[in-house]
Formats: sequence, C-alpha cells, structure tokens
Amino acid sequence: MASVALRRMTAEDKDIFFEMSREFYSCGAAHAPIPEEYRTSFWNEVVSGGPVNAYIIVCDGEVAGYALVAYYASQEYGGKIALFDELFIKSALRGLGIGKKVFELVESSGAVAVRLEVEKGNLRAMKLYRELGYEEFDYIQMSKKLKR
Repeated sequence: MASVALRRMTAEDKDIFFEMSREFYSCGAAHAPIPEEYRTSFWNEVVSGGPVNAYIIVCDGEVAGYALVAYYASQEYGGKIALFDELFIKSALRGLGIGKKVFELVESSGAVAVRLEVEKGNLRAMKLYRELGYEEFDYIQMSKKLKR
C-alpha cells in the first residue's frame, strides 16, 4: 500500500482545491453543482480557521484528493463525532485503497463515531462504506438553506 497522509489545507492549496472541488461537484457524488461564489465563501472559512477541518490527501508525496471533516459532540454517542462532509479522490487514483486509509486516519482522531452522507446513486462509495462497517440509518436527513 502506498503511503497516505492528511495535511491541513493552506492558502497555497486554493487552486488545486478549487480544481478538485469542481470535479467533485460535477461527477455525481454531490447532490448538485454549486455556484462559484459558494466555493469562494467556503474557502474563506478554511483559510480563516473556521469550523471545518480541510485536508489535502497526499499519496506518495503527490496530491491525491481532499477531505472535509467537521467535528461536533453528540450525547447519543457519548462524545466527539467526526462528520465527513466531502471526500474526494482523483479519478486516476480511485480503487487503490487511498479512501480506506483516509477513513483509518479520521477514525483514529479520537472521535467515538464517524458519520457521513452519500448520494443514493453513488453505489461505488456505498460499497466501500459498507465494507468499512458503516450502516445506513432509518433517519431522514433534513436541512433548511438560510438566506445569505
């Protein structure tokens, strides 16, 4: 297995992150494309030290993708939860075990549980998540978009 590591995104990662994010939002893994202004607003949160843990995934010294992980506490689980907001592996590097290694790294972060979302049609991702022991909830996730 190749060497896989997570490193915090820095201001110097903007162009590569934007490029990968555009691919993520156009490949069917995300619910819908996003306006460029959302990407920019999100980036401003990343570089300001906002509430997201934004990582570049590095495989054998090369950028392989990115992971966005938010942490919060849950009484239901009795501690810190890691929530994968986005996980993107460059298409040429998929199937090499990089995603599994990223999960191992996040699962060893001190959280008591890890949660994630997946599009119903993203069968490849669901297969991986099930192999890693993730289970589907009977919950219905709801959200309300607030005006900016």
